[in-house]
Amino acid sequence: MDIGKFLLLPLFATVLYANQPSFDCSKVEKESTESIICASDTLMRLDNQLSKLYKEALPKAKKEDMLKATQRGWIKSRNECWKSENEKKCIDTSYRLRMDELKRKYSSTIPNVVPEKYTFEKTVSLQGITFNVTTIGEGSLRQMSIIPTGLEVDNSVITQEIDGEVIGVEIADINSDGSPEIYIFTTSAGSGSYGGLAAYSANHKKSLSSIYLPEIDFDSKEGKGYMGHDKFTIIKKSLVRRFPIYKEYDNNTKPTGGTRELEYRLKEGEASWQLKLVKTTEY
Repeated sequence: MDIGKFLLLPLFATVLYANQPSFDCSKVEKESTESIICASDTLMRLDNQLSKLYKEALPKAKKEDMLKATQRGWIKSRNECWKSENEKKCIDTSYRLRMDELKRKYSSTIPNVVPEKYTFEKTVSLQGITFNVTTIGEGSLRQMSIIPTGLEVDNSVITQEIDGEVIGVEIADINSDGSPEIYIFTTSAGSGSYGGLAAYSANHKKSLSSIYLPEIDFDSKEGKGYMGHDKFTIIKKSLVRRFPIYKEYDNNTKPTGGTRELEYRLKEGEASWQLKLVKTTEY
């Protein structure tokens, strides 16, 4: 018998066990999120750390926290990373943000888990609902995360890629239904600086659904002379979008056509909430 090989067997088995995540890699489906985790030492380590943190949080969580339900919601959100251009990066970020959220809420610590430096971070609250908005990354594409707390059913973290950067966040209840909406204003990279909006409504304080803002039609009256550089804000019960008007031969840095203001009201559509244009003003 080769005693050397015999002595190495327990050590080899220990290494395999140490590199396993909190689930059995031999039972995962091919090309699933779990299979990507099992192929990465970093992701397996993060999974183990999150599992440990979650177990530490369980006895500390209040009944109304619905920690088990929010953890299931987070797993569902993590598994949506297949929609991202960089699925592995999205999964990594999802783990780190979830651990950061649990640590802040339940005052637990796990070594060597440091989220990437945020390029934007802001927390807003209204009517008992709180949103923490962060972005990481540099350049034109960044990873944005929205961490809700206080929702009665689903507090899953929302992650999505944005083209550009976040320039502002506002929380409001512009449709006066007793539940807030969050409005995240973005601007694209490059000289155009085209404005964008990511918005969600807290439906009866239970869960989030997206709010749709129609794109500006360049051929319409509202879009004539539009070349970006827009600014968003909430005024009373409306979302207001302002941008300079460019005449035909204007330089990108010197618009001469004045300013156009578009006022939107939040309406319930067939499939989602929608921002409807109700007024156009030029000055």
